[in-house]
Amino acid sequence: MRKIKYYTAPLLIVSVLFIGLYSCSKKCKIDAESVDSGAIRTDVLVFPVHGYITEDMSGDYHVNGNSYVADKFDMSTNGGQTKTPFNYSAYSILAYPMTVSCSFSLLRDVTFDDVNMVVTYKITVTECKDPKCTQERYVENFIAVPAIPSGYSIVRVIEEIKI
Repeated sequence: MRKIKYYTAPLLIVSVLFIGLYSCSKKCKIDAESVDSGAIRTDVLVFPVHGYITEDMSGDYHVNGNSYVADKFDMSTNGGQTKTPFNYSAYSILAYPMTVSCSFSLLRDVTFDDVNMVVTYKITVTECKDPKCTQERYVENFIAVPAIPSGYSIVRVIEEIKI
């Protein structure tokens, strides 16, 4: 009878520790939806004609009517039901390509500083740092904003939060 009691206590302790440690390990999943704010025109959807257009942009991620890639975009103002050539007299396209993990959310915000002639495109990306999340996604972050006048500079602020 004593031998059973002697093995029962350590077995019980190991079992409790195993269950406690296993239950604390949780999968990382970002439940927040991506949000666009500021001068971003959420009513104007940007449709590139193919993927990886930013690779052709040589680091100039501002698309206007004179851009080399200007003819590679369509737009929609009715949720994607119909597409038309992008209207560069009313809007500009901003982009910022990045590689993110398999679970992420984006907060994108654009502000115009007309006094200093600066447009700031801020992206906050929240993503998992879970080593089990091995899939990566290439996101080009195309957005429509009111037409950016010539002479304005564009500043990009990128903040990465890993949870």
